[in-house]
Amino acid sequence: MNWVIGDIHGMLRPLRALVERVSQADPQAKFNFVGDYINRGPDSKGVLDFLIDLKGARFCRGNHDDIFTLLLYGQPYVQNPSATDEVVAFQWFVQYGLWETLLSYGVEPYEIDAVLARPSPESVLRLLSVVPESHRRFARDLVPVIEGDTYFIAHAMWNVDEPDEPSIAARLAENTRLRYQIIWGRYGRELTRPKRWKRTGYFGHTPVQTYPRDVQTQEHTPIRGPGIVLLDTAAALTPEGRLSAVSIESGELIQVDRLGGPIIGQKSG
Repeated sequence: MNWVIGDIHGMLRPLRALVERVSQADPQAKFNFVGDYINRGPDSKGVLDFLIDLKGARFCRGNHDDIFTLLLYGQPYVQNPSATDEVVAFQWFVQYGLWETLLSYGVEPYEIDAVLARPSPESVLRLLSVVPESHRRFARDLVPVIEGDTYFIAHAMWNVDEPDEPSIAARLAENTRLRYQIIWGRYGRELTRPKRWKRTGYFGHTPVQTYPRDVQTQEHTPIRGPGIVLLDTAAALTPEGRLSAVSIESGELIQVDRLGGPIIGQKSG
């Protein structure tokens, strides 16, 4: 079966545990990821090493990954008005977990502080020079959407009034607004509205506990609505956070806590 895994954010321990639990429940599991592999958690480098070695997996681009691409290559998939260049993006995302990402690559705190004190494109590039080529290629090659006959997977948002034909990828190629939304957009109460899509969309990006309580019954479990499943269960954000995997074919949910432990009372099969 196809399994979709939510935002990882540098949390290697639960990632390893979740992939193992899913593989035990489904030895033929095919893994798909909604993006945001780095920042916040303690081991972004280890996460990328693990994912690069995960055979047959497919990976979407998240907003944190897109900022990483901007820092590494000077050009993101889509420009955010708050991150107009490498220096602005660096100053912004150090507050949102880039600090922890750099530490995972062996950068010393005083080196980060020195760049923050006198930032320049050159100093940012020097700081990021510790990122190996395989990780750079991984970030550069991430796609904005994964599409199947009955589903599509993206990081942030696909407008409920937008069709998904002839394909989302084709529509993204023509429209900068849609490219921005799929990486940076956020859902509100339109979660419960009928969708113009014909397939089910799987997303991450916004932690599920931030949505209104009338949309869901339990925090830190994926939100399921008409034609939509949201999978960011805050693995790196709160002590109660979880990492979640949902089967596209069966709807089965498997979760681990932020330490990689099973969720008490939750069955994997």
